[in-house]
Amino acid sequence: MNNPIFVTGSHRSGSTWVGKIISNANGVRYVHEPFNMRKIRNNSPFKYWFEYVSDNSDKSYQEKAIKYLESFYKPSFSAILSNAINSRSTKELYHFFKGFKGRVSDRTLIKDPIALFSSEWLYKNINCEVVMIIRHPAAFIASLKVKNWEFDFKNLLDQDDLMNDLLFEYKNDILDYSKNQPDMIEQGILLWNIIYATVYRFKQQHEKDWFFVKHEDLSMDPVKEFKKMFNFLNLEFDKNIEREIIASSSANESTDLKRDSKENIFSWKKRLSEEEINRIKRKTGPVWSKFYSESDWNQ
Repeated sequence: MNNPIFVTGSHRSGSTWVGKIISNANGVRYVHEPFNMRKIRNNSPFKYWFEYVSDNSDKSYQEKAIKYLESFYKPSFSAILSNAINSRSTKELYHFFKGFKGRVSDRTLIKDPIALFSSEWLYKNINCEVVMIIRHPAAFIASLKVKNWEFDFKNLLDQDDLMNDLLFEYKNDILDYSKNQPDMIEQGILLWNIIYATVYRFKQQHEKDWFFVKHEDLSMDPVKEFKKMFNFLNLEFDKNIEREIIASSSANESTDLKRDSKENIFSWKKRLSEEEINRIKRKTGPVWSKFYSESDWNQ
């Protein structure tokens, strides 16, 4: 099976960690966030953060979206010619041909939390295997707070199909927040509710077809959970993969991809005030209760 792999979930959910671990498997090449507006290419049809593409989208728009995504993982002979002409060195040309060879022989992994709302469309139209990561609301919001990542909710409001198909329940709040931006905690609460109400909807429809995993389970026993994931994806899980998982979740190093994964589970308790935690718990309650239990707030 050579289907692409699509890794998603909320941003700050560990999708990069998961994507990088999977890409260590033999015959898997990593593609980073084609929906990310900061890294978008000139041929992209996307205009918004969290762009929503569906079967009901304009056909020409869908065709452009597919063509754009294929540029990340399908071999293109026109690209060979263009790069051969424009390469400035033998080394540059070598790296291009190496990447082209990977497109022909390897399985592409697309890691992109910004593509989450388009997950069903991607599943149907690029025939991908989906890995969906779930993260505790307090951990997600604490991470946004540390990064000071604000969000312009007009990116959602201006997408009529997204609002009507997936986010109609939150329309009034999104409209309000797009006009009067609240504090970081309130922004995070609405974002988490929007994202994971949608993930729960996906889970109801695709529990047998997609791989759903909580970030906390991955952090508590990464070797066990990644073995399950690799089995789902029909990838070989060997000693090299196991060593990489242990190294990436060890307390010995601390970078974006190397962290004490168990300690990281409840780091939000140090980053949020008691008032903030209580507010998050109360306002995300109808959604977090679909994934978590009371004990996940108290350990």
